[in-house]
Order: sequence, then C-alpha cells, then structure tokens
Amino acid sequence: MPAAAFVILIAFLTAAFCFQWWQKRRHRTGNEKALWLIVLAGLLGARLAFLWRYQEQYPGLAAMLDIRDGGWWWPGAILAVPVATLLLWRSPQQRAGLLVALGAGAASAAATVVILLALRDPVTPLPDTTLYTLQGEPVSLKQVSAGQLTLINLWASWCPPCRREMPVLQAAQTDYPQLRIVLANQGEQSVSVRRYLLEQALQFDFLLLDPHTSLSEHAGSSGLPLTLLVDAAGNELARHFGPLSAASLHHFVQPHLPGASP
Repeated sequence: MPAAAFVILIAFLTAAFCFQWWQKRRHRTGNEKALWLIVLAGLLGARLAFLWRYQEQYPGLAAMLDIRDGGWWWPGAILAVPVATLLLWRSPQQRAGLLVALGAGAASAAATVVILLALRDPVTPLPDTTLYTLQGEPVSLKQVSAGQLTLINLWASWCPPCRREMPVLQAAQTDYPQLRIVLANQGEQSVSVRRYLLEQALQFDFLLLDPHTSLSEHAGSSGLPLTLLVDAAGNELARHFGPLSAASLHHFVQPHLPGASP
C-alpha cells in the first residue's frame, strides 16, 4: 500500500473510532457521514489539483477519471478544510464530537508519518542481481543502471495494469532522454515475452528477464506493476505501486531529473 494511502487510512479509522466513542459518552447515535464527506472532499481536492497540474499529460476526460494511475497531489486535499468548517457550523450537536475526531485523526496521521520516516532506510541500494536478455545473455543489473538516473519497471505480460502502462513507458524513452528505462519481466519465458512485444508492436532499449523474480523479492512486493527509481550510484530514490499514466510518470520522475526545481 502506498504510504499516503496508509496514512489516510490510519487517520480515518482513528477519527471514526474517536467519533463513535464521543457519541456513546454523550448517549447519542454515531453518524460517520460527516467524516466520510470530509475524507472524500480531501481526496477530490487532491485529484483535481493533480489534474490541473498535469492536464497536458492527459489525452481526454476518460483518462482523467481513471484514478488507477495513482495521480494525487496532496496539497489539494486542503479542500477538506472548508468542507469540515461547513459541517461543523451546520451540525452544532455533533460539533464537539467532530472536533475530537478531526483532532485525533490529524494527530494519528502526524504520528504515522513520523514513524514511517523513522523506519525508512536512508539509502536502499539495488541488489547485485543477474538478469537476462531475450537472447539468454546474463546482464548485471548494477551495470545496466550505473552512471545514470534509471527507472526499473517490474512487469509481466499476463498483468492487465502492466499491459496498460506499456505504451507510456515506450514513449518515455523519447520524452525523457536523461532517464534510462529498464523493463524487468518477472518470471516469464523469453518466448512469451517476445510474442507479446511483437503482438503489441512494442520496442524497448533495455528489456530484461528476471526469471526468479529477484527484484520483486528485493522490493518485498508480490504485486505488479512496481516501478523503482534509482540514482546513478544504484540507490533507490522512490517507488510507485500500480500502473503509470503519462501524468503520474511525470509526477514520479520530475523531481529527480537533472536541473529539476527542488
């Protein structure tokens, strides 16, 4: 689960529990509708802010409505503030309970962020893994990623979200010349991968096979697709779970590109 989604889940569960506890103490019936509205307003704000920021990356309305790309810009979640203010003003009987719930949710979110930051390894180097070309030649992953910012996409041809992001990754080879893009197929035979590439008319400069799914094991994830971003020294900078759209790919890599604004 992405860290942001985990923080939101913890905050919501804490707020809901505290709201129920407060209402029971006052011998009132709990109603979490207001909490749901606040959470949904925050999510809507984060999505709208992301769409506004990367609108040129979306080909049409259907792509904008597809939230599977993980496109959220969390400063936009401030939309939840006026919604919460309105609900507090309109619900005097639940005002105290909502304030307690919101305070507890905010505190739990802050504590979760602090814990996640404390547990995060400052540097996660790539494993010394041997991958293989479609011709069966062994290739050192560290050698492939050395000396340049590298995006490593873990995928499989049987995975629908992986298939959906393939055209985006193919186009990215041209759109981001300063970024090396490596596709590491997880657990499939060369024949299957080659057939899929031919059927879909896909071509990649660095397409390698990971027959023993070593990279998935290293990342601690059994889900696909998973995308890792590593620096020129082979240290992991960031990771993205789920399919990438053109917009979410740009959001993912842009802060790390040479010359990017901090």
